[in-house]
Amino acid sequence: MLENKVGMIFGVANKRSIAWACAAACSERGAKMAFTYQGERLKENVEKLASELPDSLVLPCDVTNQ
Repeated sequence: MLENKVGMIFGVANKRSIAWACAAACSERGAKMAFTYQGERLKENVEKLASELPDSLVLPCDVTNQ
């Protein structure tokens, strides 16, 4: 159903995140997933989770206005 599609997921904090459940469901249906994290504090967590899904990508995203 989602073969050859790419999804971008914002807001993954841990395995209990709604964002993680959405990403896992999309991946199970064939989508490749890209994840973002805000700040170094969440980077390791998101990278670990993303490694569980094939062909996933992790990128920083900080849209705060300084």
